[in-house]
Amino acid sequence: MKYSSGIVALCLIASVLGSQIRFQSWNLRYDSKPDSISVAETIASLNATVPYDSEITYYTPSSEVAWSSRRIGVANEFAFNRPDVFCVQEALKRQVYDLAELLPDYAWVGVGRDDGKEAGEYEAIFYRKNSIKLIDWETFWLSDTPFEPSKYPDAGSYRSATVAHLGSKFNNFTAICTHWDDRSDRQRQLAASLLRYRGAYEAETTNAPIITGEQDMLSINRTFESQYKSQLSETFVWKDVLKETPVQNRMGHYATFNGFYDIGNTQAFGRIDFVMAGSNGGWEMSRYKVGEVFYDHGVQLSDHRPCVADVTINKIKK
Repeated sequence: MKYSSGIVALCLIASVLGSQIRFQSWNLRYDSKPDSISVAETIASLNATVPYDSEITYYTPSSEVAWSSRRIGVANEFAFNRPDVFCVQEALKRQVYDLAELLPDYAWVGVGRDDGKEAGEYEAIFYRKNSIKLIDWETFWLSDTPFEPSKYPDAGSYRSATVAHLGSKFNNFTAICTHWDDRSDRQRQLAASLLRYRGAYEAETTNAPIITGEQDMLSINRTFESQYKSQLSETFVWKDVLKETPVQNRMGHYATFNGFYDIGNTQAFGRIDFVMAGSNGGWEMSRYKVGEVFYDHGVQLSDHRPCVADVTINKIKK
């Protein structure tokens, strides 16, 4: 995989046998304009009438607004897409709890990356409660000391990955949600190495197809290497599922980042959010879409666009 100069956000999935699963990954933009407005207050403030065309100024405002003005639209985007599993990046505690309140059909796992509890951004994994069960979960950090809250030396922030072992009526699977650093290319390379190594372990131990890049690995923490050693460690790579989707089934935007820019200013746009799948096979892409964050009568929901992937799972040939 090529490393972007911006933030890289991944939703990595080890998939279910014998089914089609919808996954969604979305960098929500952290709650940078906090206020004390509750979910109930936001709902109460919504206009219950249907406006006339003359009452709307289309595509305004284009700049960032508070999370309290974005959260209903974000929750509805998930609700309408109906993913079986969705991953969020950059979400602070308030944002995760708001989504849990607005989307009662889902449960979630994750921790704040700064202290392993509630401080800092979450790489949270939500799963549909009536069809997916939680087996166990954990977090590791994308640093030289991955088993404790820690930051890579030249990274701008703490970076982590949430790993959830989940199950459906067909089989068990693993979902990994992660968010890489925006300043340190070296940190991003280490993150790729750790996730590639962990992905190989999951592929071997679960014997299931994996839904991270194709680049030489860096040296990683020896304890991590020992704990997750597998026979696939040298050969396993992650594949960009957009490339694996039939061209006629690709939809939506190319750029996943728009930076809250005016729609006419595309200088900062780029593709830096990914859903990836493992080279051990057993999966086939059905459809892939990069969705919208700016509807004509609303506000920009995030500076990143949501990625949605439908994956058809086949039995792995031994």
